[in-house]
Amino acid sequence: MRTIAFATLTATAALLAGCTGQSGGSAEPAPTTSGTPSPDAPAPQTTRQAVSTGPAACRSADLGLALNPDQGGGGMNKMRYLLAFTNKGAAACTLQGFPGVSFVTGDTGTQVGAPATREGAEPAAVTLQPGASASSLVTIANAGVYDPAECAPTDVRGLRIYPPGETAALFVPKEQQACSAADKATMSVGPVQS
Repeated sequence: MRTIAFATLTATAALLAGCTGQSGGSAEPAPTTSGTPSPDAPAPQTTRQAVSTGPAACRSADLGLALNPDQGGGGMNKMRYLLAFTNKGAAACTLQGFPGVSFVTGDTGTQVGAPATREGAEPAAVTLQPGASASSLVTIANAGVYDPAECAPTDVRGLRIYPPGETAALFVPKEQQACSAADKATMSVGPVQS
């Protein structure tokens, strides 16, 4: 009788040891062999480092544009203007480089003559807070100083402007005569500066 009781007690102890995964001690999740974590295992902790990024490039839709006379220059044969870009958006943005500038005419904005040539070195990016402005110097030669046969002067409605890095154009009115000959560059533009 003692032998049967001892055997039963030994079998019960072995069964309990199998349930805990050890012979005595606290229960821990059993290791898995399938490569998937046990449902009782804590989720692995992942950390992401914050990447420091500056303001995005200014988009044409967020910019106001004005063509203002430059008080410091000009003359009979050429006039200088400051092309002022103003951030109308709700967040800071950046402008870097040269705007694209050309004369246009007609209701569809047909380009007239050669686009403005670039003058000056590539500058650092200019950050525009909401409401702030930066400008680019535009110099326009008087079409009347060129031989009409070479210049082919025509009336224009204004300037088509592409902010640096943008493919959407803006327009500023500036009615005058300009050379329509494609090989006659009568305008130059400088980089955007604060």
